[in-house]
Amino acid sequence: MNTTWRQCTIGDVCDTISNTYNSNAQQVVLINTSDVLEGKVLNHIYIPNENLKGQFKKTFEEGDILYSEIRPQNKRYAYIDFAPINYIASTKLMVIRNKNIVKSKYLYYFLQSDKIISELQMLAETRSGTFPQITFNELSKLSIKIPPLPEQDRIISILDSICKKIDINQQINDNLAPVHESKDTNKPEKSITFSSQPIRPSFSNKNISGRDILYPALRSTTIPYPDPYKRFFLAP
Repeated sequence: MNTTWRQCTIGDVCDTISNTYNSNAQQVVLINTSDVLEGKVLNHIYIPNENLKGQFKKTFEEGDILYSEIRPQNKRYAYIDFAPINYIASTKLMVIRNKNIVKSKYLYYFLQSDKIISELQMLAETRSGTFPQITFNELSKLSIKIPPLPEQDRIISILDSICKKIDINQQINDNLAPVHESKDTNKPEKSITFSSQPIRPSFSNKNISGRDILYPALRSTTIPYPDPYKRFFLAP
């Protein structure tokens, strides 16, 4: 079995896609840079397909990555894990599609790591213009280490599990606040109390750190294990 990690550039493993939407569907969903955030598409509302602003042109597919050209540090990116029927993306969103040597989810986790976002923000700030902006040309030159496909699957599985724990934790915290606020102050206190501190996800895999990876909620954890981005994406 091949266990060698390949040194590549982003341009070696993916393309930027600029296919123009040309359907006559009666309703569409418009995805602007503000409609994606930290891996999620926030808008799924269909509107009439008429008098659309000129910036909405790009089509995208399940498995693609949407990545904003503007201010990378704002984390306006999304992994498309659904079939986007009659969705149209803004021209300010790069549509990134993987090639056969890399899994799209592996590429996504790499592109949303703090190290890469910091590098892209620095590149954006060196360009002349009214605001920090990048293009696929800058992105394509970044280095990435690519393990064999079975190892990519293993890495994706681990990071998916962590993301799921974060999402569940966030849902719990979001639900606790309204429950706590709805308590009748005239009634005697019950034995159940609600802490103002966020609930921290627990991890059974002792090789995974909660300090520097994925979403900001996870970075607030205090698990003293090696940074998995160094382990998975910068090594060996």
